[in-house]
Amino acid sequence: MKIGILGGSFDPIHKGHMYMALMAKKYMNLDLVYIIPAGHSPNKDENRMTKSSDRLEMCRLACKKQEGIIVSDIEIKSRETSYTYKTIKKVHELEPCHELYFIMGADSLDYFEKWKKPEIIAKYSDIVVVNRDLYSKKDLEEKIARINKIFPAKIHVLDCPKMDISSTKIRDYIRHKDMRNASEMLDGTVLSYIKENRIYV
Repeated sequence: MKIGILGGSFDPIHKGHMYMALMAKKYMNLDLVYIIPAGHSPNKDENRMTKSSDRLEMCRLACKKQEGIIVSDIEIKSRETSYTYKTIKKVHELEPCHELYFIMGADSLDYFEKWKKPEIIAKYSDIVVVNRDLYSKKDLEEKIARINKIFPAKIHVLDCPKMDISSTKIRDYIRHKDMRNASEMLDGTVLSYIKENRIYV
């Protein structure tokens, strides 16, 4: 079985995240994609993040009707800092017979080698880079070649149209009561959950 892994704070999860997951699933012929919201993020102030139970529930709502897209609480349940290499290794231990594909945005290639133990990520999974009209083919080939000089990594590039969506924009829209723009970026059930629980206000 081929399993994709898409991690993030998902604060909130939006249509851009789901688009990445679905495109990777389709074009890499993945059987499943795990959406994994971060637990204890090393790069963000947890006091400024929405509580993990809300982020997890929003992910579940967004993925409810998507066949083959599954939400995992593997990071949220852990007391450890959420490093991608640890998560990939844990999923490998749970699914040792399956092929893993770590999904990330093309902009992450600029600093992927500076992540915590990226060679472990590359050891246990192929890397699926979603290029949303950010870089040319030549730029990406140069970035991939640079990484492979540091450690071996099997990197696939998936070209997709750009979607001008971000969690930061959505939070700002909701704070300013601009629900029309927010609704264009979110699954309806996620927006309803945000309203009912007064998140981001």
